[in-house]
Amino acid sequence: MDTQQPTIVQALKGGAIAGLIGAGLNNIWSLIAAALGATIPPGFTIAVTLSSFVPVLIGALIFFLLVRYAPKGLTIWYALSIAFTLLSFFPVFNTPQLPDGTLLDSTFPLLAGPMHAISGFLAAWGIPKWTR
Repeated sequence: MDTQQPTIVQALKGGAIAGLIGAGLNNIWSLIAAALGATIPPGFTIAVTLSSFVPVLIGALIFFLLVRYAPKGLTIWYALSIAFTLLSFFPVFNTPQLPDGTLLDSTFPLLAGPMHAISGFLAAWGIPKWTR
């Protein structure tokens, strides 16, 4: 990224691009995981799409605030986004049921783990890249 500070519109554009790509890749992964034997909960496509897009868009706002107002904001962004991505794996391996009460089987980490990695990577790398 160049030395010019981004506007909020540029940051939201970067977040929207990263979020849409993440939503698409995560939905493709859910099809691959299903072919590998993972159980797909009902209504999962909508949940995956929203859960891939909305947090990355919120992350774009955080990115904007950090690079605009914090010294070494980009470095802080990378540290925070990597830390948050790693923390997001905790419920993948430790949640016995979905919020609607659906019990999860042993294939859930195969389904959700790569999705967290995809969205986390696209937030950490894609938001700064596409914020121009």
